Amino acid sequence: MEDKATFSGNKYTTRGIADRIEPAIQMALWRAIEARKARGDEMDHLQVFVLSVEMVDGEPLQKVINRQEQPEHRESFYVEGVKEPISGVTIWVLDSGSYCTMLFPDEY
Repeated sequence: MEDKATFSGNKYTTRGIADRIEPAIQMALWRAIEARKARGDEMDHLQVFVLSVEMVDGEPLQKVINRQEQPEHRESFYVEGVKEPISGVTIWVLDSGSYCTMLFPDEY
């Protein structure tokens, strides 16, 4: 039987994430994982987050879609307090079993 991802080890970000993704977004992604853990969701070792900008009442909001393959899961949420919402960006969070890393797919 395959071990389930727990996302309970130390959390790290790559230099690329630290340089290009503002802290409000990084923290929101970590909180999304913690919220799924608190709900008891079965989580894949790879969490995919796709960032986009959605206009609401004339204001740009940071939209995030979180998805995984096994078991299939997809949900979206908005991040408040983002100074400059970004679009067209995919971020991965990998659970190695002993630590978790937030990175861009091209950094893998």
